[in-house]
Amino acid sequence: MISIASEPTRAVAVSEALVRSRAAELISKGGDARVLVMRAQPRWHGGTLAVDGQSVRVVEGISQLAILDAYAAQADDEYLVVLTDRPRADLGDTVLARAYRQQVEDPDEWGSIPALFGGAREVSRELRRLEWAATALLDHEPVGGWSPSPDLAVSAGHAIGGLLAHLLEIGSGDLDGVVILSALSSESRASWAAVDQKLQGHLVEWAEQEYGTAAGFALRTAAAPSGLVKPLALGLAIDVLWPHPPGDLTEEQVAARTRLLERYAGGRSITPLQAREIANTSAAAVLRLSREGDPEGRLGVVLDQAEALLRENLGWPGGADQSAILRPGFISRLRALGKALDDGSGAEEALAAVLDHREATLAGQDLAPRMAVRLSRWLASPESELHSLAADLQRQLDDGAWVDAAIGVLWSGSSDAEVGAAYGRLIERARARRRRRDEVAAAHLGDSPAEHSIAEVLSNGPALGIENVLRAVVGPWKSHGGVLLVVLDGMSAAVAIDLATEVGRSGLVEWVPSSKRRLAAVAALPSMTGISRTSLLCGEIRNGNSATEKAGIAMAFPGARMFHKGELRAAGGSQLEEGVASAIADPSVPVVGVVINAIDDATHKNDTAGRAWVMADLEPLRALLNAASIAGRAVVLTSDHGHVVERQTEMLSTLAGGDARWRPTASGPPRDGEVLVSGPRVALDAGEAVLLWRDDARFGPARAGYHGGASLAELTVPVLVYQRSLAQTAPEGWEPAPPQAPAWWNDPVLETLPAPTAAPAKKSRKKPAAKESAFTLFELEEPRAPEVAPATDLLKRVLASKVYSAQMRLAGRAAAGAAPLVEAVLRTLIDRGGRAHQETVASAAGLPYASIGQGLAVVKRLLNVEGYDILSYDSDGETLRLDVDLLKDQFGVAG
Repeated sequence: MISIASEPTRAVAVSEALVRSRAAELISKGGDARVLVMRAQPRWHGGTLAVDGQSVRVVEGISQLAILDAYAAQADDEYLVVLTDRPRADLGDTVLARAYRQQVEDPDEWGSIPALFGGAREVSRELRRLEWAATALLDHEPVGGWSPSPDLAVSAGHAIGGLLAHLLEIGSGDLDGVVILSALSSESRASWAAVDQKLQGHLVEWAEQEYGTAAGFALRTAAAPSGLVKPLALGLAIDVLWPHPPGDLTEEQVAARTRLLERYAGGRSITPLQAREIANTSAAAVLRLSREGDPEGRLGVVLDQAEALLRENLGWPGGADQSAILRPGFISRLRALGKALDDGSGAEEALAAVLDHREATLAGQDLAPRMAVRLSRWLASPESELHSLAADLQRQLDDGAWVDAAIGVLWSGSSDAEVGAAYGRLIERARARRRRRDEVAAAHLGDSPAEHSIAEVLSNGPALGIENVLRAVVGPWKSHGGVLLVVLDGMSAAVAIDLATEVGRSGLVEWVPSSKRRLAAVAALPSMTGISRTSLLCGEIRNGNSATEKAGIAMAFPGARMFHKGELRAAGGSQLEEGVASAIADPSVPVVGVVINAIDDATHKNDTAGRAWVMADLEPLRALLNAASIAGRAVVLTSDHGHVVERQTEMLSTLAGGDARWRPTASGPPRDGEVLVSGPRVALDAGEAVLLWRDDARFGPARAGYHGGASLAELTVPVLVYQRSLAQTAPEGWEPAPPQAPAWWNDPVLETLPAPTAAPAKKSRKKPAAKESAFTLFELEEPRAPEVAPATDLLKRVLASKVYSAQMRLAGRAAAGAAPLVEAVLRTLIDRGGRAHQETVASAAGLPYASIGQGLAVVKRLLNVEGYDILSYDSDGETLRLDVDLLKDQFGVAG
């Protein structure tokens, strides 16, 4: 009868140190026993050992027969140590009769642990206190072994953390509550469920101490029989069931809490502090997955399960509306914002709540709410009365264009009907105010057309007609390394806002006239490409085509090169057409002109109602700018006219001889929403035309956009000038641009005192200097700034204090000339209650955009006495905070 061997018992690998130690004890006994049988893996590569002067041969006892063969070969003066994993029944009495104490000795498992972790020599006290740990580490040693220990003594964090990560089948690096929650909400649940329950209990207890309540909660709930609900979904439910701050609880909420604890936490109670830890860790896990792009697509399942859990399993359908993570919570916050916009109060607080929601960080979901509040701020800001078209144009560039940009984003702002309706009402209020501006500008444009030419009406001011851009802007700048003139056909002032920001990020620095505002020009009339672009490139009001434009710019600047649409196609593998690239690089070419038609083409073909234009849409703009920067050329980025976007416009009867936004005078007198223009700036044979100034009307069929009319969006032509950052020279009267955004774009509107009643300012009719008369057409009237409630005398006391004088001396040359900047920064922040966006502060101080960081660093150095954060940045990295109380205390001006 053949005996079948039993399966090997669990055995450990023993180190040479352990074998030597046990052999030394055997030898020291001095008895007859010369064989030690140890329960161990039968693997040995250390050869024969010399221990206390005795020869000790180590035998791999893979079977009873192998051990008996070793006995037979044992010399009289030799000791044997047998390593075997065979059960006692397989060994038999024959083997054990010669063994020390006639038994198989179980080695100290802790003695084997250091050998499992490369670089370790011993076990730390904290690890040894975990009585179950050695067995677990030996039982679950991975095929490739445990990761090497960074310390000589293996720590519990390293060993048990590695064990837990191995059992969860995740990487052991940076294990924490967030990682454990995420893992157990996806692929790790099955592997964790397969772990022995007793070991699960030990690991839950240890993880709760090591990684926090959330880790223990995740491990415990995933191991429970009802562990089909993902721990992360439970954590998101806990987030709204135990809210922060607590507040008053509803009966539904209390009942839902009880159900969650009974069904998913084994009836264990959770303290409010523990609940918030679980909730915060769950939120952090979701945000981490969001930032990483949710590569495994598991986040959507978790969010859906959390919503279903609250709605169905826990019986609290309204719970998801309270969440800062779940989609219903975002919609709820947006609806609250919509109500605040309708009410005219509380919009800032409602926006803060929206931006605090996870969804606001995804795919531009914050843009529409931000734009809505910006429009609300604008509507709350005072409206100055203007008295000239020049002022109308400048205000459109400085203010109205930003309104148009916000409306563009908000036009398709929400998929929720309630929120969309609130946005729609806000848009109508904004458009109504914008329309009043258009009406006033049209009145200035067409004032007394029978008695005055347009040139006469708009004379004596620094704003430019488009026909003077070459002489007033391109001419002076060509003397500083040449000019690349890029004409973005159809670019409105609103489109220019987004492009200017992106161009600035490309490494070019924007320059503006000494007014510190961008330059506005006005299109020729009607504002059509064949009229206005030809007038721009020829330097005079006229009609024409691309050939006319080439001849015109060559006459204005001998040697200049002009490239149109068909001449910009580059060969395969190149970004720029060879002739364009060569012209830009050639210093003998004073001006290189390029026309890009993408915007104008889109207004005829594509829906642009909510489109944000970027450089990638305007190829080869980026390559042109790079080439100009390398060649040291200034860049003048401008347009020939703007445009209005199709937004539910009213169709008027089509009239022969006109276009979508203008008609000939022979078709009848001006009607409501129209203006009659005449004179030398009207490039029509008749010398006059009727233009639509309403942005909500058109002649003929609908298109994506229109131009040719008299709205400010069509008439205003932005003129942007850039140089590479290392450029050192510029024409007289030009300087680096401060931020151009209006204050309401980044900050709440300041409360203002009623302005004193005064008669309208009289227009200045002084004759301009001879050298300026060729460039200027309009009288520029500065908008009257609203009178802000006067601040206290705090600013004066700070600047006059001994501490401030000492700080200026300590800063030395670094603070030279910084006094006006410090005063402007302090005044702006004090007026705004100690908080303002850095661009608002820089704009008020006239600080160039490119120098914001350096300039504010100097101010911080002067104000932050002894390292105290009197002036600091908020967590967003853009908002400046002034601690007014600390300012008073440190500068000794309290009281």
